[in-house]
Amino acid sequence: MDPVGLQLGNKNLWSCLVRLLTKDPEWLNAKMKFFLPNTDLDSRNETLDPEQRVILQLNKLHVQGSDTWQSFIHCVCMQLEVPLDLEVLLLSTFGCDDGFTSQLGAEGKRQPESQLHHGLKRPHQSCGSSPRRKQCKKQQLELAKKYLQLLRTSAQQRYRSRIPGSGQPHAFHQVYVPPILRRATASLDTPEGAIMGDLKVEDGTDVSISDLFNTRVNKGPRVTVLLGKAGMGKTTLAHRLCQKWAEGHLDCFQALFLFEFRQLNLITRFLTPSELLFDLYLSPESDHDAVFQYLEKNADQVLLIFDGLDEALQPMGPDGPGPVLTLFSDLCHGTLLPGCRVMATSRPGKLPACLPAEAAMVHMLGFDGPRVEEYVNHFFSAQPSREGALVELQTNGRLRSLCAVPALCQVACLCLHHLLPDHAPGQSVALLPTRTQLYMQMVLALSPPGHLPTTSLLDLGEVALRGLETGKVIFYAKDITPPLIAFGATHSLLTSFCIRTGPGHQQTGYAFTHLSLQEFLAALHLMASPKVNKDTLTQYVTLHSRWVQRTKARLCLSDHLPTFLAGLASCTCRPFLSHLAQDNEDCVGAKQAAVVQVLKKLATRKLTGPKVVELCHCVDETQEPELASLTAQSLPYQLPFHNFPLTCTDLATLTNILEHREAPIHLDFDGCPLEPHCPEALVGCGQIENLSFKSRKCGDAFAEALSKSLPTMGRLQMLG
Repeated sequence: MDPVGLQLGNKNLWSCLVRLLTKDPEWLNAKMKFFLPNTDLDSRNETLDPEQRVILQLNKLHVQGSDTWQSFIHCVCMQLEVPLDLEVLLLSTFGCDDGFTSQLGAEGKRQPESQLHHGLKRPHQSCGSSPRRKQCKKQQLELAKKYLQLLRTSAQQRYRSRIPGSGQPHAFHQVYVPPILRRATASLDTPEGAIMGDLKVEDGTDVSISDLFNTRVNKGPRVTVLLGKAGMGKTTLAHRLCQKWAEGHLDCFQALFLFEFRQLNLITRFLTPSELLFDLYLSPESDHDAVFQYLEKNADQVLLIFDGLDEALQPMGPDGPGPVLTLFSDLCHGTLLPGCRVMATSRPGKLPACLPAEAAMVHMLGFDGPRVEEYVNHFFSAQPSREGALVELQTNGRLRSLCAVPALCQVACLCLHHLLPDHAPGQSVALLPTRTQLYMQMVLALSPPGHLPTTSLLDLGEVALRGLETGKVIFYAKDITPPLIAFGATHSLLTSFCIRTGPGHQQTGYAFTHLSLQEFLAALHLMASPKVNKDTLTQYVTLHSRWVQRTKARLCLSDHLPTFLAGLASCTCRPFLSHLAQDNEDCVGAKQAAVVQVLKKLATRKLTGPKVVELCHCVDETQEPELASLTAQSLPYQLPFHNFPLTCTDLATLTNILEHREAPIHLDFDGCPLEPHCPEALVGCGQIENLSFKSRKCGDAFAEALSKSLPTMGRLQMLG
């Protein structure tokens, strides 16, 4: 008799199971692939007699641990024609913890392969085929209802509207304005799929947000990818969905779970769906199995949101993707929790291959004029400075174009709240001309009046830089000294949250309030710290391609770091940096000159469309007319932009640079998703001789904005 059969203590039952499975070898092979996807069904086993082959396969399943074995036994009873008396014996002997031998020792514990899938068919309570099944179902329903209410209550507490705390009444006041959403029809099975397609403009209201999931169409895509550049409000929208669900507005979903890849990256073991939901999100008060079975049966009413797909670690190696991406892939493809809805947010770029080709794509775009005004009205509410803030935005075109990025709109409002009481109207033109100087004024606004904590800022900047270099956006107490944590919390530079990595494993984690803030503080450290020389500094002044595949074991998170370094190279920032550098103005000046010199070299190179846009942002931030002129004159006569998203802020920056050009230029936009109000950024651009928009359907808003812009382009000869 097989040793495992002896350990199980029931030779007859073991023999019956072997005989039963010998009748259906294809079914058993399918289950082997299902529970042990990494196990190769060795063709050499075909030479064994059928019973020996079944015994070998059962042994492989059994050594994976009790969860896998019990799930397999329940599959046998649910999917095969098993006599009633044999079913009762199998479930009572092999289908519960008491029936799984403790003599397996360490080998019976969970193995990586079983951890991935053992939650698929969770063992139900030993109801057998008796009338007790009805009672079990009733108990399961009661437990599930209790958990769903707990889930909703938790979401209400976690995502309810936040009231600004005392001391920093507007530090990061949570204002929500519905975004502009555009649905794409392109497939993800091509590199262009993440950024191309005929796009339909949505109105951005909560109703259109609900319609993202097409719950009325069962045959529609069950995976939605929300694409948006940094600062567009992807995380804010994810939190908004949780809040609306908790308030009962998304009634098409019984359960909603939100996960962040920045936290999931900390998981190094394979997870089952139940471990993901219960260990890393919210655990039921009792009977995990019954609750998970209910969620499985009603998976079409479960929404899983994964925020920051672009931050997911994608190590390349012989074992394939890591545990978290493997689980995410199986959820997307319906291998696990089949029928559930999955939404992922990501910056544009090459998305992981694990996404199904039929996934629906939605582009999240920036604020248009009315949305900026709505945001400002909500931010300042009934304050006397509200009208002054609106006037500043109306008269400051640069600031208005920056506010097209929702995150920058928030920073601009914070700065205006700080500046308006003490400055004459119109001062924002001088004080808030660039993205970098917006952040600089924000740091001043969050600092104690008349005191800039230089040492703490530089030390926190060093932490920020170290994180960017290692792909780290979550920090533990061991990474940041207690005084620095207190400094970051006091000045709204750091946020804290609970990190769950397993049952009973919880730690407090810290992160910068936004990734762009981490980049800005890192840039401050590079420019002002005596620990960094100019040769080291210039290594960070690079132009990133928009299509960086994040396949390494660390993330590429420094998208805006070169822009901030360029902005800090502006002469306007020298007094601020010199103060941080303990009045070492010569050192600061040398670093600023080094940054400008690198940009001059880049300006004369032949660059792709995405890098041209990045260069224009950097040059515009420096406020150096000579550098802007060199860049503008170096641009080719035919300037193409193909297959990558462009924002109104991108085009406004390009227009600023073209103002320094004497020769005419042809702009060709082919396959680029553009915001409806993008043509507004081209107003007054007299250098454009030929303007072409291809491979897109222009909506009414786009056409209206374009019609207003065209008469202001003095050299325009052809519109394609």
